[in-house]
Amino acid sequence: MSPPRLFLIDAFGFIFRAYHARARSAAPAMRTRAGLSTEAVYIFHNMVRKLIAGHHPDYVAAVFESGSSFREQEYADYKANRPEAPPDLLEQIPWVRRMLESLQIPVIEHPGFEADDVIGTIARKAAETGAEVVIVSSDKDLMQLVSDRVSMLNPMKDDAWYDPAKVEEFLGVAPPLVADLLALKGDAVDNIPGAPGIGEKGARDLISRFGSVENLLDHAPEVERKMYRESLLNNRDKVLLSKRLATVDCSVPVEWKMEDFRARQPDPAALREIYKELEFFSLLKGVGGEETQTRDYSVLESEQTVAAYLATVPPDAPVAVAVRTAGEGALSLSSLGLAWKKGEGRAVPFSLLGPVRQLLEDGSRAKVAHDIKAVLLELADNGVEALGFTTDVMLYAFLLDADPSGCSLEHLVQRRFDRKLGNAPEEHADCALELAGVLGREIDEQGLRKVYDTIDLPLVPVLARMERTGIRIDPAALGALSSQMELEIERLTGEIHTLAGRLFNINSPQQLGKVLFEDLGLSAPQQRGKGKSVSTAADVLEELAAEHPIAAKVLEYRQLVKLKGTYVDALPALIRPETGRLHTSFNQAGAATGRLSSSNPNLQNIPIRTELGREIRAAFVPREGWRLIVADYSQIELRLLAHMSRDPVLVDAFRRGEDIHTRTAAEVFGVPPLMVTPELRRNAKAVNFGIIYGLSAFGLSAQLGIPRNEAQTYIQNYFERYAGVRKFIDQTIAEVRRTGLTRTLFGRRRPIPDIAGRNPNARGFAERTAVNTPLQGTAADLIKLAMIRIDHELESRRLQTRMLLQVHDELLFETPPEEVDEVSKLVKHEMENVHRLDVPLIVDIGSGPNWRDAK
Repeated sequence: MSPPRLFLIDAFGFIFRAYHARARSAAPAMRTRAGLSTEAVYIFHNMVRKLIAGHHPDYVAAVFESGSSFREQEYADYKANRPEAPPDLLEQIPWVRRMLESLQIPVIEHPGFEADDVIGTIARKAAETGAEVVIVSSDKDLMQLVSDRVSMLNPMKDDAWYDPAKVEEFLGVAPPLVADLLALKGDAVDNIPGAPGIGEKGARDLISRFGSVENLLDHAPEVERKMYRESLLNNRDKVLLSKRLATVDCSVPVEWKMEDFRARQPDPAALREIYKELEFFSLLKGVGGEETQTRDYSVLESEQTVAAYLATVPPDAPVAVAVRTAGEGALSLSSLGLAWKKGEGRAVPFSLLGPVRQLLEDGSRAKVAHDIKAVLLELADNGVEALGFTTDVMLYAFLLDADPSGCSLEHLVQRRFDRKLGNAPEEHADCALELAGVLGREIDEQGLRKVYDTIDLPLVPVLARMERTGIRIDPAALGALSSQMELEIERLTGEIHTLAGRLFNINSPQQLGKVLFEDLGLSAPQQRGKGKSVSTAADVLEELAAEHPIAAKVLEYRQLVKLKGTYVDALPALIRPETGRLHTSFNQAGAATGRLSSSNPNLQNIPIRTELGREIRAAFVPREGWRLIVADYSQIELRLLAHMSRDPVLVDAFRRGEDIHTRTAAEVFGVPPLMVTPELRRNAKAVNFGIIYGLSAFGLSAQLGIPRNEAQTYIQNYFERYAGVRKFIDQTIAEVRRTGLTRTLFGRRRPIPDIAGRNPNARGFAERTAVNTPLQGTAADLIKLAMIRIDHELESRRLQTRMLLQVHDELLFETPPEEVDEVSKLVKHEMENVHRLDVPLIVDIGSGPNWRDAK
């Protein structure tokens, strides 16, 4: 019968190695939404689970350090050269302990002794009882403990095993002489001095010849090599001290019993809890023993059962609502899901909606949903003007993670509860209710409640009204434009084929690449990946445009084809028959910066600086006899940069109402403002906006068509004149590196884990994101607040004007002629005074018969 095996884990050794291994890798840093670093915990956890699964120990314990030991008292410089542990590592230590507790692996330590001493003491005593001991460590010092019953396992080195023979092969001395070896050669990690001038090879040779250092010192005069002999004769006390420091003390008065270390199964409930707290959601699937909850779901099939269910709902209990649709358009509601207590949900068919109407339209009854706006719109299409929705699970999730891909109910249920979501609306309502409690607590813990209450939630009904209103387009104008574009596409096709010298499919990247790089012999970009086609992307064609006219023609062709297919031909088909209007969807959880996005169709990507883009906008018109009003923030992100950086030059320019690009040209290029040429102003504008987006000298040189060293000089001159901006950027990056996330002026947050990554490209992008997000996100928050206030004013003044679109920094309204002046003043006032900044907010406003001409 095999002897029982006890595994002793050198916990601190692996925690440190896990942390530094992750730090050296190119992988992004692991952090929770709250900014807690978790990589050391995660790697240590995986190492321990793999160890247990692979070796099935009978007994196991993790040994921890407990502060300073007797060695520091004997030698003050012991371990003095070790750098202090990084704060983000220290904060993980308690979580490692909790993880071990959840895995039911006992932790042992003893004051005044190092973990090595505790390991040595337990290993020796356990071996004396007949147990087989495995020391799990990568610390060579512990190899002195290896014997016929004590081995050492290093999981960080492909599970390398060390028995006495393997130790001698690896270190050159037998285990009982490891401390002697260290006493001679010293140990830089622990700052053990050793014998000056004697290195590892010399130490091995001397130990092999003389054995212990005591015997060596007694026979020092016999050592032939002068440097070694003199070192031994002159440093006897230092060598003996070094041996005492290097020797593991196996007489620690630690209390333990073998039975205390018996291997046990993890505690499923505790493990699930810590996985959730540390957001190791991918590990939840592997945890058994989850408390099985009986879920009570059913369909209410009569008015009597609906009424009876509603009577059970306490008047102060929030009710979760979910909708299930049967198709598109009005009267598409199939059934409604309701839930007011965890684990219970009811479905109400649309035909029985009557009894539920009072609950839905009661503004004093708090209600919960995933994507309130979608629920409000669906109910409104079915004749229910719902009120009282106060908790949006989707918006909670987005505020916490700023991850557009992680806000669906399916994703949240899978990630948070390790469940696969079914299709029943009653289940959706129940899950939304449970998520509301979990995520709501996190919203409060992360200081996001004010952002939710003052911006995100009040914006929901505003966007719902905008979507219901829709916008009118002129199909005839788009039809005429389509015909014109078709002729242009035919013309360009012919010109491209002529330049190529043959016919080919311009829309095929492979065929285009063959024409450009084989037939015409143009400079091909560096190819990435074996067997992949050479790129014909826009940036490649832009570089080739100087080399051959075909590249510019292809770019023009592509833009025409895209605009025609995406907008000119597609938009008329999206007009809703019952309203005669186009109804886009505004997504509050669509962009990590907090900006709104638009879909079905996306109306935020119509180019405004091209003639074709302006022609498409000309097809957006108000109702007959009305006008469109356009209000656009002027240079809002640069103004926010001035406010956040408090740069005196930038602040002064905006307070004086100067043209900021002219002022920057004067500052950067050293010329009086009156001598700033259009070209200098254009260059300064590129620098101004490039700073916001972290543009490099390489990018600026490509954009302006100037040498890279000249572009670098522009950027250096900018930061010399705008030193406050440089300081703001550096401080912002440092803070995000410390916390792992960035925030807008109003507290909206965005995790940026790659800021601490080792991959230079990913880290550089993360740094640019860290600087740009507070600016772009704050601009988004400002226009959202303005929309909420403008909507309120329009309602309270009983004006007919309706808000139609928001496109980044621009708002579009439809108004009767008699309200144009009043609404223009109202909108300008609310947008410019939405929040007090150190510099004025300026809004350009105009009106016209279509979107293009409303300037």
